[in-house]
Amino acid sequence: MEVDRRRIAMASEFMSRIFHRFVILLVYYSFSFTLTFVNYVDRSRAIQPLSIQPPIEGSITEDPLAALLPHYIKKSNVDPYLTRNVTTQVGKTVYLHCIVNLVGDRTVSWIRLKDFHLLTVGKYTYTSDTRFQSVYVGISNDWALQIKYPQVSDEGLYECQVSSFPSKSVYFRLWVVVPQARILEGPDMYVEVGSAINLTCVIVDSPEAPAYVFWYHDGRMINFDFTRGSITVQKGGGDTAVSRLRIKDAQPSDSGNYSCSPSNADIVSTIVYVVKGEKQAVVQNIEGSATQGSFELNVNNLLLFIGIVIACFLRR
Repeated sequence: MEVDRRRIAMASEFMSRIFHRFVILLVYYSFSFTLTFVNYVDRSRAIQPLSIQPPIEGSITEDPLAALLPHYIKKSNVDPYLTRNVTTQVGKTVYLHCIVNLVGDRTVSWIRLKDFHLLTVGKYTYTSDTRFQSVYVGISNDWALQIKYPQVSDEGLYECQVSSFPSKSVYFRLWVVVPQARILEGPDMYVEVGSAINLTCVIVDSPEAPAYVFWYHDGRMINFDFTRGSITVQKGGGDTAVSRLRIKDAQPSDSGNYSCSPSNADIVSTIVYVVKGEKQAVVQNIEGSATQGSFELNVNNLLLFIGIVIACFLRR
């Protein structure tokens, strides 16, 4: 009878130890899986571009502020069919056109609504910021507001106001975009010896094509000093511009850093490798390094788990 009790006690202790180990293992891998999932979500969120598109230039979407005063906008001498949304790029002079017929002895003023700053009255400027100026074109009755070298801080609502009673106004929303460049083939590109190198540089948020796009190879401009290729720049769809670099009969000496430098955006780069029968080996070396890193990570996890188990047994 005593023997049976001892056997039952030993079996119970053995099952208890197995259960404890199972709980520790379950907690450890649950924690590890949670950390992996959280890191994956964070990386996914980090690489998602924040896409906020301003209204297309020329659109006449209803402005919430305009809804407060349609009774006199429609009955005024101010043309209500002008473009309300105006888009320009940083540093590019922009004009807000306000057509006013039969001005008479009244005046046309421009007001920046974010701080209610009076910018111009008639042909006179009432701000110390010399970037703002009133431009009157008599043949079209256009009282335009000129903004030189616009910055993102200049975005917002602008009011063209006629000094009648009650006053009559039209509102313009200015959007200032910052062009950004990207090489589609980046960050690394592998090319076989004798084939062609084709690089495409896309400039987005560029209402106008850049005045120039310079291409560099290892810091040396190559727009005019080679005969085995070509460089083109053209306006794409929407607010997009595209520049293409093509080099025929690529040689190992063509390997290196290639940079695209538009006149209206920051420079971007990519690395080109011209290889002869070694492309697959290079890729395999990269994959091997990644596998080795993953193996080392798994070994570290296993050692950590063994340490936790030993610590639990020592505490018992």
